Amino acid sequence: MRSLLLAAVCASALIPGIADAAICAVTQDTDGGLLSGTGEQPVYIEADTLIENREAGSYIARGNVVARQNGRTVEADELEYRPGSNRVIARGNVAIFSDNAPPQYADEIELDDALGEGLAVGFSTLLENNGRAAAAFAVRRANGSLELTNAYYTACRFEEGGDAPTWRLRAARAVQDTEAEMIYYRDVRLEVLGVPVAYAPTFAHADPSSERRSGLLFPEFGLSSRLGAFYGQPYYWVISPHQDLTLTPRAMANANPLVELQYRRRFWSGDLEFETSYTNERDLDSDGNKLNDAEHRWHIFGGGRFDISENWVWGFGVQLASDDFHLRTYDISENYEEYPGIIQPAPRRLMNQIYVSGRTDTYYAEVIASGVQSLREFEIDDRLPVMAPLGELRLTTAAGEHFGRLRTIASTAVLTRNDGVDYQRASASVDWQAQFISPGGLVFEPFAAGRADYYSFSDVPGVLPGNAVTADSFGRFLGYAGAELSWPLINTSGATDTILEPMVQALVASDDSESARIINEDSRTAELDETLLFDHNRAAGYDLWESGTRLTYGLRSTTFWGDGNQLRGFIGQSRRIDGDPVFATNSGLFEDDSDIIVAGEIDLGSFGIMARTRVDADDGTLNRIDLVASYYGDRVSGQIRYFSFDDSLNRLGTSEELQLVSQTRLTDDWSLVYNLQRDMDQGVNRRQEIGFRYRDFCTDFEVVYQRENLNIGNLGPSESIQFRVTLFTLGGIGSE
Repeated sequence: MRSLLLAAVCASALIPGIADAAICAVTQDTDGGLLSGTGEQPVYIEADTLIENREAGSYIARGNVVARQNGRTVEADELEYRPGSNRVIARGNVAIFSDNAPPQYADEIELDDALGEGLAVGFSTLLENNGRAAAAFAVRRANGSLELTNAYYTACRFEEGGDAPTWRLRAARAVQDTEAEMIYYRDVRLEVLGVPVAYAPTFAHADPSSERRSGLLFPEFGLSSRLGAFYGQPYYWVISPHQDLTLTPRAMANANPLVELQYRRRFWSGDLEFETSYTNERDLDSDGNKLNDAEHRWHIFGGGRFDISENWVWGFGVQLASDDFHLRTYDISENYEEYPGIIQPAPRRLMNQIYVSGRTDTYYAEVIASGVQSLREFEIDDRLPVMAPLGELRLTTAAGEHFGRLRTIASTAVLTRNDGVDYQRASASVDWQAQFISPGGLVFEPFAAGRADYYSFSDVPGVLPGNAVTADSFGRFLGYAGAELSWPLINTSGATDTILEPMVQALVASDDSESARIINEDSRTAELDETLLFDHNRAAGYDLWESGTRLTYGLRSTTFWGDGNQLRGFIGQSRRIDGDPVFATNSGLFEDDSDIIVAGEIDLGSFGIMARTRVDADDGTLNRIDLVASYYGDRVSGQIRYFSFDDSLNRLGTSEELQLVSQTRLTDDWSLVYNLQRDMDQGVNRRQEIGFRYRDFCTDFEVVYQRENLNIGNLGPSESIQFRVTLFTLGGIGSE
């Protein structure tokens, strides 16, 4: 192989990324090194042979031609340089590579005397984000734009044997504008598997290398029993590099138009996001019939989170709706998950809050102000509290190498109602816990705590009819002490390792002489499980106090084998030796002998079962069952959950429900999806979905039939077809 150096003419190549290539007068370098024929950077060319055609006045390099300059490379079967006309031609399997651009290919390229303009035959290129473009002819203008004739664009892989890709845009003419970062088409067709399915005289989309561009997004359209046929056309506006806005007018057959807006902005210390909708319309039932009078109907969801320092943040969350049914009517999710804040709202409730929080290894602090809007049909907002402020400070310090840790907690809560009791509480507590391990592995953990509470109530209704409202304020002092003893035992037998850990806890708590005067706001429910069973304070908050003496005991086991396989189990119970019950009768902690907690889990990698149960200690009745089985295989995956509980624990929920989420791969690309939520108490399917999904390298398509029967107000059963298509790098189409 001979190496040669060409010098004399310098300019840019046809394809972006080969710019400023230099071609110099032919000089043979027998040592294979670079010679500098001009002041410009030369191009180093390797080839099997070099031919000088004196009659034609040209030089031809043939056979495995490779030209390199400044990290740019051109490969071809043949390269011809014509000094007289200052033309450079590369032929045969031309490939162009650059450090800063995707590779490009052509059958032949020809450049002008300045190498600033030229054309390519049989052109193709890879773009950012797996985009691909090809054309019969390609022309590069001096301004850097690329014009393609008989072109197509796709994000799909080139199929072997010349088969058509899943989709592609085919156009009579396409222009890649590198300055505007856009690709424009004329006489464009969308082809699916080679079959034209849509046509437009003009079309444009952002260059795949572009981060964000303003413009129309793919429309949203579909059909539902409540809204009828609908069409939404989003417009995306890039306001600045740090903020954008999406405006979506939506037209519906059974309702007046709805306008949706989403705004996002990023700051140096954090970011925020808002979404809102507005219409003027009457109530709609599940069949699209209009009820009552037309009203302004809207919602606003939003929030933000910002860094104050390395350890401190502040944030806020906004959730407001004009009425109880606006969100459900227009299929807007009630669960706004972008900025949920510190307090999580209960089902069918919206939460507004602002907070400041800080955290290090030794302290945690938070201050919150929040309010609630109820979407529940028979719940009155004026009777729900404004919680401002809620505050808590936790300080943890080491009590010495052999004396455990000491924690100090200060807490306050102020609840104000327009109609109902106003509540104020301030608490301060200190708790201590240590751990000692004997040479035989016995773990001994003593603990103790003391707490002072101050309460003030106002607008408290009188006990007897006609009594005037009253106020009350008082303090109380509480404390407990106890110890927990456990003995982890490890057995290794062949390929199996087992840990067996019996444990017992004894606790003595002081009496609460003021319990009858306290209005319980923060400890109304107790979800008894293996974790809560051994908690020192089993109340969810501060208002309830479990006094007396109790003994808690249990057995935990874990077995490991094979490649990550595990079997875990737990059984435990608590016995109240003295003291009065404070928890609800259905909590599992009301009787002297608590419900027996039995839990187990098996994890075999792709297959798993988890079970949590509460068993009545007197008659063996299963007071609560939570059973989950899951399997994730190559072709079939899914999860089924069954749970049953006393419905008085959740007035909005059911006492027995079955949930199923499943997906079956019919082929490498096609899948069947089936989801079910069944209220077994009422014998009703609350939500049911069945659909098909197609997904390959460049396309995600899903069509799902959904039926809902949530029994909320006038919104009875409804049916819809969800249709979603995503063409990677172009965007998506969705409907419901």
